[in-house]
Amino acid sequence: MHRLIKASETPYGQEGQTLLMQLRKKAAPEEIQETINKIHEQAAQQGVADVLVPSTDAFVTAICRLGAKSLSHVLSCIERGKDRLLDIAQQSELARRQIVASVIEYWKDQPGVAVRIIDILLNYMILAPMTVVQWVFGDYMDAGESLAKSWVFEMVSNTIAKVTNRNRQIASARVQKDLPQEQIDMVEATLSKDRDNARELFKYLEDALRGVADGSADRLIEKETNGELSSEDGQLIRAWGKRWHTVFIRKAAVEESVVGEDAVEARIKLLAAEPNSEAMAIDEAVDEGNGNAEDVNGDADMA
Repeated sequence: MHRLIKASETPYGQEGQTLLMQLRKKAAPEEIQETINKIHEQAAQQGVADVLVPSTDAFVTAICRLGAKSLSHVLSCIERGKDRLLDIAQQSELARRQIVASVIEYWKDQPGVAVRIIDILLNYMILAPMTVVQWVFGDYMDAGESLAKSWVFEMVSNTIAKVTNRNRQIASARVQKDLPQEQIDMVEATLSKDRDNARELFKYLEDALRGVADGSADRLIEKETNGELSSEDGQLIRAWGKRWHTVFIRKAAVEESVVGEDAVEARIKLLAAEPNSEAMAIDEAVDEGNGNAEDVNGDADMA
């Protein structure tokens, strides 16, 4: 999407140039919205179903261009555009995924930078973990070729780690001694919700990867049938799918052993029976999870 802000003949190119200048001059939100409205008008005339998609592409690409000098620059640009990005993310699922797509496309020659920016957007809660995972396995995976790219694994793994680390922190808070009942109720409600979100994320991963691993993914079948993929390439893609599937199935099992209902309940009972064992109980549970996670990551490296 580089051409959006470089070539006037590109669709919405003039508006993209204007957005870039407005962001550089720190224009008022109203002025930026006027430019975005022009993109919406053009997109509607062209029959675009979700006009937020091209305007999001233009806005995020402008942010990437303006912040291209360094990560601190892009961080500053994201901070200035945070409210608009949050608003975009709340309005449209397609636009949320377009945020990911625009960052990856702009930094396609330096994907490590793109992965870092996605990480920042997750920290700001502009992106949800499920959005990143759905973009990878819904929009980007194609027949499974993307599973061979190290930066894709890094981005997915980092995203999952944010979810699991948060759940571990909440689980550790739950087993603290002498918590008032009000705080216990609040922590348990938060842990229950976040635990369900993590399970949903792992289930999505499992389903998407199983299709590649066993060769039943529609796009994989289509490309093999059409001769777009050789049998050797198809076998390699299945092998990548199996390795990814193994990694994330094991990661899910590790998290259940650390923050699952049974695991947390067992730690609470242990603390009640042996109050002095609090630190030991928490450390052992987390160490067990980290040890298993290292084994999983080792398998991924071997892949």
